[in-house]
Amino acid sequence: MLEAEVKLRLDVGLRAALEARLAALGAHAGAEIEQIDEYLSHPSRDLRQTDEALRLRQTPDALRLTYKGPKLDPPRKTREEIEFALATDHETASRLFSRLGFRRVEQVRKRRREYRLPEDPPTSVAIDQVEGLGCFCEVEVEASSVAEGRERIAARLGELGLEHLPPVAESYLELLLTARTISSAGSPLG
Repeated sequence: MLEAEVKLRLDVGLRAALEARLAALGAHAGAEIEQIDEYLSHPSRDLRQTDEALRLRQTPDALRLTYKGPKLDPPRKTREEIEFALATDHETASRLFSRLGFRRVEQVRKRRREYRLPEDPPTSVAIDQVEGLGCFCEVEVEASSVAEGRERIAARLGELGLEHLPPVAESYLELLLTARTISSAGSPLG
């Protein structure tokens, strides 16, 4: 199975409208939680060049490791994902990766509330307030092919009233790195 996902930028008004629409559709709202994502660089392969990512995600109740394969259908983020929980703490996992030659690229901090739509296809809608970037939503469905993922995402965006928004192709990591580069280029220190 593939995970098909699209990311959209939200302003305050759109966020409120989306939350109202999700309630009207009977979506189950999870608790708002903090997620701290630490992205790692591979010791002998440039994951940015291959459009892959390796992430440690810390939430209040778990530490998860996620590999994300290259995007198959930009600007949608249909891609292979392999994820599992780690039965250790963040410090121990980071130390292990460091010993293996992995290095921390950047950390992305966000507050996330996830909604689950009850009908088929199973759909997750996450509303994220990302530190240093603003508010976004991610709509994610499972699909057996890129074409099916594209169709399912388009249908869900229509139901949610978001079909008019341009998708954001970049990951939060890419957006944050770009924002920091622009910010440091404008500073007197270079």
